[in-house]
Amino acid sequence: MNLFLWIPLWGQALLLEKLHTNELDTIIFKAIQSAVSVRELRAHVEFLASDALQGREAGTPYEKVAAAYLIAQHRRFGSQPLLKEGYIHAFPLSSRKSLPPKRSRKPTSPRSDTSFAWNVIGIQRGSVYPHQYIILCAHYDHIGTTPQGEVYNGADDNGSGTALLLEVARVLQSLPPPKRTILFFHTAAEEKGLLGAFRFVRDSLIPLDSIVAVINADMLGRTDTLHAPEEFYLYAIGSDRTTPRLRHLHEKVNNLCCGWHFDYRYDTPKDPLRLFYRSDHYAFAQKGVPIVFYFGGFHSDYHKVEDDADKIDFERLKKATILIASLAWTLATLE
Repeated sequence: MNLFLWIPLWGQALLLEKLHTNELDTIIFKAIQSAVSVRELRAHVEFLASDALQGREAGTPYEKVAAAYLIAQHRRFGSQPLLKEGYIHAFPLSSRKSLPPKRSRKPTSPRSDTSFAWNVIGIQRGSVYPHQYIILCAHYDHIGTTPQGEVYNGADDNGSGTALLLEVARVLQSLPPPKRTILFFHTAAEEKGLLGAFRFVRDSLIPLDSIVAVINADMLGRTDTLHAPEEFYLYAIGSDRTTPRLRHLHEKVNNLCCGWHFDYRYDTPKDPLRLFYRSDHYAFAQKGVPIVFYFGGFHSDYHKVEDDADKIDFERLKKATILIASLAWTLATLE
């Protein structure tokens, strides 16, 4: 066990600890609630999870089609590229995995093992503290096709989180500029071992001590087998690992905007699934950056070819979008 998980690394957490919470802006929360669009969310998921994208496996041409779509959407919303070269942060894939994959993978073609994957990064620049960052991340890759050519469309995993990030970008662009920069990080090669997120950290695209918090969204469009279909819950993981401040804030925002029931069962150190280690936030959390990971849970179509867009609960995804947009706005505007 890595001891950093239980000993706060105050170097990174200090930035969040120093910020003061006055009254949260419920007027903005209502504006976000009114602006989030099921039609937009549905259009994104249906494109990303279509057979034409062949499962969006990292390193394949189909990943690049998905990346081009993400870039086009961020341009439509007015998001700027983080890097002077543009929205793409390319990195080489390797047959050697630095971490075990988040979940067991189906067999896929080895053609991607020596190619490049593309992280896609857009920003909405802060008006007061442009070099302090709120990072919203979601992986847009999935696991490709079966040897027989059936497509793992990955509508929930993670077309849902990818669509959510795009919709948050669209909605926040319509609000007054935030004080801090909001960074939309569409990670590549998560299914190959969180490679895109770790490469972002390794390449020092922004200083770690400039990150206020990271919000990670993965599989938010359906309910799992542990809850009733109509149950209004989300798993929230890691929100107090580095500092209790982030858990306090996300619960306060939720109480005012959304009313989710947060299920913290995967937050225990004894979690046998070790979900804290198995999505992109971990690349930042291991460095002491405050994170919260929102997750809908495992369902019967998880990593199967049946994970299709017509099974997504878009009203549920809309409500998750409202929560994450409201939390991102709050973090970006604290004094």
